[in-house]
Amino acid sequence: MNKLIALLVVLGLSALVSGERIVNCYWGTWANYRSGNGKFDVSNIDANLCTHLSYSFFGINDNGEIQSLDTWLDYDLGFISQAVGLKSQNHNLKVLAVVGGWNEGSVKYSAMAGDWNRRQNFINSALNLLRNNGFDGLDLDWEYPNQRGGQWEDRANFVTLLRELREAFAPYGYELSIAVGAGESIASSSYEIANIAQQVNFINVMTYDFAMASDGQTGFNAPQWAIENSINYWLNNGAPADKLVLGIGTYGRSFQLTDASQNWPGAPCRGVGGAGPFTGEGGYLGYNEICVNNWQTVFDYNNAAPYAFSGDQWVSFDNVLSVQWKMDFALSKNLAGAMVWSLETDDFRGLCGESFPLLKTINRKLRW
Repeated sequence: MNKLIALLVVLGLSALVSGERIVNCYWGTWANYRSGNGKFDVSNIDANLCTHLSYSFFGINDNGEIQSLDTWLDYDLGFISQAVGLKSQNHNLKVLAVVGGWNEGSVKYSAMAGDWNRRQNFINSALNLLRNNGFDGLDLDWEYPNQRGGQWEDRANFVTLLRELREAFAPYGYELSIAVGAGESIASSSYEIANIAQQVNFINVMTYDFAMASDGQTGFNAPQWAIENSINYWLNNGAPADKLVLGIGTYGRSFQLTDASQNWPGAPCRGVGGAGPFTGEGGYLGYNEICVNNWQTVFDYNNAAPYAFSGDQWVSFDNVLSVQWKMDFALSKNLAGAMVWSLETDDFRGLCGESFPLLKTINRKLRW
């Protein structure tokens, strides 16, 4: 009997831990402008599939103040208020405002982090943004300190900025998270890992984009070995496992093959693959675009990742099986959870089966 009780206690604790894991859903709000089955707005979000909804993106001005990048969408259409309103469907949902992103660059953030007045402008505008709109916290996606026009001092200044944000947020209970470059080459240049980890609630590790057409050959967007190496690097350099959130890309990186008969990983490519009907960007296909194609698909077990090809088009992406493998790794390392970039490129309409297959796979592993 005692063994049975002990087993039930262990199972109960496991369920509790699993239930508390983070599933952070980034949402690129500009998908509202996509056509047909690619159009995505608040009504397409299943609030129960996320513990956090990360509303992307806000930017900053030259004075360091946070600003809307699309006031018509954010306020006139009411996307912010509608997003925050999803908490009525899931009372435990946290809605975060995301500042930064690739297109925002690094220069303004470097200047802001290194100047006391601009930091205060940033912090005060962050408080106003959260208070005035009902957000539960801020996610800072500076890509990347000490790179893309930044400077070495960014590393220490980033710690200072995060510490001041944490102190300003504390009286209100606001959460603070960051999105970070995953691999050692980026992380070693950009971050004082142990120091930033002390200042934030959790760290979204962008474990994807490990291969691009600019490499001159096809490659995997998120091979298992690269993900494991990246997470182990963060762990070994002072990031606690319970603050690391593993990134899953709900999209693929596509390539135009130099020779259509050479269609394997590492084959030469002449550039990015053709744009998809929804995302409209060369070299990038949403999972909702990939799954409807009748391309030949191969699952590469050495990389725990699929790829597909048709003619001179080649794409590497994640599917249900590869996401399962990644979640098993996250569980083996007792990570805080997982995040997706991003909601609107999963198969949210269920064109190929169930809706949100990748996000639901994450939930089945981590929460259900």
